[in-house]
Amino acid sequence: MNMSSQPFSQFEKFFISLIDRTMDDYADKELTPLTHFTEKDSKWILEIDLPMVNKDGIELTLTDDHIVVAAKLEKTYCVSKHNCMTEFNYFKKITLLPTGIDKEKISAKFNKGILSIYMPKITTGKDIRIE
Repeated sequence: MNMSSQPFSQFEKFFISLIDRTMDDYADKELTPLTHFTEKDSKWILEIDLPMVNKDGIELTLTDDHIVVAAKLEKTYCVSKHNCMTEFNYFKKITLLPTGIDKEKISAKFNKGILSIYMPKITTGKDIRIE
């Protein structure tokens, strides 16, 4: 029997556990929702999947270069992993804002568990009429 196989197995378990804690949001007990960012001609659209959330439980915060979405779940979501039960009560997503958007005209709509945030691009220049 190889004596080194036992410590490696313990190290492997520790490493997997460390990755699980780092990759998941277990430390803050916040879930990271699925998101989709799309660029259109005149705007950027950020869609965030927020199941089990009411519109009143969503908080949007705009900073200089980020948009922060925090959403309270209607009921606690529990996950059992490695014989440990973790309860989640919130979604949280911090997204870097694209450059060249008009922060004064950002709007949002919540429909069927999807939060859509519309970020219009700043239009510069002037149309020139051709005669």
